[in-house]
Amino acid sequence: KRKALLRAFGSVHGVKAASVEQLAALPSIGMELARTIVEHLQRPAGN
Repeated sequence: KRKALLRAFGSVHGVKAASVEQLAALPSIGMELARTIVEHLQRPAGN
């Protein structure tokens, strides 16, 4: 799934910039995982 995200968005920065809907559009991700990814990436470092 990590490779699919990087292929689709080009970099970690691209994944961070993607919306929940954009992430969920990937076949291997889905809405629930997309929400989890966005929540995780929006947390301040160290938390």
